[in-house]
Amino acid sequence: MARAGTKQAQLVNMLARDRGATIREIVELTGWKANTVHSALSTLRTSGRSIAVEDVDGERRYRLEAN
Repeated sequence: MARAGTKQAQLVNMLARDRGATIREIVELTGWKANTVHSALSTLRTSGRSIAVEDVDGERRYRLEAN
């Protein structure tokens, strides 16, 4: 679990929303580069989190699935 107030916690909160988040939205919130966002998503997956990926209006949206 990410510590409250960290960028990792912000990422998890965004992914937990019903609509999830796009890479662009995560970049805007965190200030990370896109490759860093992809790495953070990979780290979440490796830690056992299940992340759904959907194409919505031509953009990929990522969201946490209930485990």
